[in-house]
Amino acid sequence: MINEKKSLGLFSLVSLKFFTVFPEYFISISLIYVLTVVFLITYSVYSLILQKAVSETMVFILIMACYLMVNDDLLALNFLSFNNSIVNDYFAFFTKFVICATASVYFLFIADSLKYQRLTSFEYLLVLLFAVLGLMLLCSSNDLLTAYLAIELSSLAFYILAAFKKTSNYSAEGGIKYFVTGAISSAFFLFGSSFIYGISGTINFTDLGDLFSLAFNKSAVYNSSFDYSFIELGLSLILFSLFIKLALAPFHLWSLDVYEGSPSSSTFFFAVVTKLSIFVLLVRLCYLSFFNLHNCWQFYSLWVGIFSIFVGSFGGLKQRKLKTILAYSSTSHMGYALIAFSTSTFEGVQMLLFYLVIYMISGLCVWSILSFLRLKQTNTEQKYNKELGDLALLKNSNAALVFCLSLAMFSIAGIPPMIGFLAKMGIFLSVVGVSFYFVALISVLFSVVSTFYYIRVIKVLYFENLLVGRLYHPINTKKPAVLSFLIFLLFFLFLYPTTLYLNNYKTILSLL
Repeated sequence: MINEKKSLGLFSLVSLKFFTVFPEYFISISLIYVLTVVFLITYSVYSLILQKAVSETMVFILIMACYLMVNDDLLALNFLSFNNSIVNDYFAFFTKFVICATASVYFLFIADSLKYQRLTSFEYLLVLLFAVLGLMLLCSSNDLLTAYLAIELSSLAFYILAAFKKTSNYSAEGGIKYFVTGAISSAFFLFGSSFIYGISGTINFTDLGDLFSLAFNKSAVYNSSFDYSFIELGLSLILFSLFIKLALAPFHLWSLDVYEGSPSSSTFFFAVVTKLSIFVLLVRLCYLSFFNLHNCWQFYSLWVGIFSIFVGSFGGLKQRKLKTILAYSSTSHMGYALIAFSTSTFEGVQMLLFYLVIYMISGLCVWSILSFLRLKQTNTEQKYNKELGDLALLKNSNAALVFCLSLAMFSIAGIPPMIGFLAKMGIFLSVVGVSFYFVALISVLFSVVSTFYYIRVIKVLYFENLLVGRLYHPINTKKPAVLSFLIFLLFFLFLYPTTLYLNNYKTILSLL
């Protein structure tokens, strides 16, 4: 066997196994390099110039990380590394690629808006990149300890981002609330992990999957060796921890204050970029390790998903603040994703991944437009958070931007001819496919209710009967070209969704 491995050249492969996280290595080294260079420059003198330069450098770093992932020949091998704590498969590659691509567009959009929010410290951008690094590591984690460390790396960055605007009491309050909620979530995760490790003796996802599949195949082992009540308790605690991170109802209350109080660029990041990696961990944990206990986690995730759709659909009806509306919208959309996850089928996970990718593209469109809009103020106090009334008569000053915002709202609401319609339809069909007819019916009805506040935004944009509206600064950047491409992508994927469907099929197939 050893001679055979030598003849196949697998000994050289063993040394290359530690380069499975080479994009993460590249981002880490780039962070240290940027920090060193900016530290050696007199930042107080060149702060505005360096702030934009650092932001564009972050875009370049993330694009290079995407290039490294695309050109990685080790992806086809699908093996484990670092004592089986890091998994190298197409599922991890695709999700990390989507996160890096989304984050690069995010950095491109916020490059000009940060100075108007008076966030000119280069540390803000470095903390954002640390958060992206944590999300990428979470996508590749293969045990509970690695997952916890990746969650904490990104969460610590989130706390700083939420409270970064030191002159705002709302930002400080949002950061404290996020920190307290995150600490509770981390405690649940560690407590649940201790139960699982105490019963099974391992925290590795692959080992847990092999152990419990063996236990369920042998009825004697199932009856004697394990106390499954403790396993179910530990798994439930971990699920509740991740549900808090996803701001699912009834664990969503922190998101309303944090989204509203945080700087707009931070809220942009929380709402769009952070969701996918948590669902990657949920899929690995429930489908690979504890699939035989699907009656336990399916019950919790199904009812939490339904309740999240209910709260997100009805909670945003009377809201006037755009950030709060989008916070309720996020809760509702994560509920749709969770009911697809709850089907415990191959098609359900495929539709889950499809839905999350479309949600990230649509979210990029909406939040980027909101970051473009800068109100002209007659007083000295700047207003950064926008209300629905602030969008009135915007069509008279920038009709193209209003049209793009309307199309993005149509996609999020799930109205054809936008790709959001196919994403929601796929969710409903996956639920119907496992005979959850009541869940599908309730979800469709709640989806109709939530459409009201998306349509109300369009009503304010086009049909508000006002003679005087807000004045906005002109948009003099080249970034609307990227926005136009994203809007075109929402149309194109509706007409030709096969490419994304096949890629998601290949991604989920790598888990089998």
